[in-house]
Amino acid sequence: MKAIDALAGRNVGEFIHLGDFFDSIYTKKVSEVLSILRKNRIRTVKGNNDYQVEKMLESGALHNFENPKDACLAFLKETPLLYVNGNACFSHSMPFDTIRSFYEPIDIGTTERAAEIFKKTSCHVLFCGHSHRPVFFRYRRGRVIRKQVAAGDRVRINPQERFIFIVGSAENGECGLYNTVESFYERIVFE
Repeated sequence: MKAIDALAGRNVGEFIHLGDFFDSIYTKKVSEVLSILRKNRIRTVKGNNDYQVEKMLESGALHNFENPKDACLAFLKETPLLYVNGNACFSHSMPFDTIRSFYEPIDIGTTERAAEIFKKTSCHVLFCGHSHRPVFFRYRRGRVIRKQVAAGDRVRINPQERFIFIVGSAENGECGLYNTVESFYERIVFE
């Protein structure tokens, strides 16, 4: 809810959660989280924790699960691994439609993996979660650079360049804003 509040008043057209909206260890709030997602019409992509909760619901391994189990399971089964909107792609980690893709982080501290992603995809801007360190990769003139994203930083989205943004974690008090009208990404930190 704090991320939603932090984005309130910023003329946000669509909320997108980049996965791990459920916690596979602390599962007592699954129904509450589902209610928040639905109430606020938040688009989601599936993360590794969400996948684990889905498998636990299927197998009956979640004990003391509050109702409605079927609604949560149906929601998870319908949650895609990636969402593409125009020239932007949103995924938990790797921008591919395979389960393996959300277990492998893009940011391994170097630019090599990002360079591979730029070669294998055509999206102009990729937003992902999974890794909790907010960084971005920029592909410009055949070269990939990696930079930290400080709180309040605005990164201009140049149409001649390509980007990968690792947004960070709402759990750590941060989210991102992608402004398609003014063409920038902003890291937002909240309490």
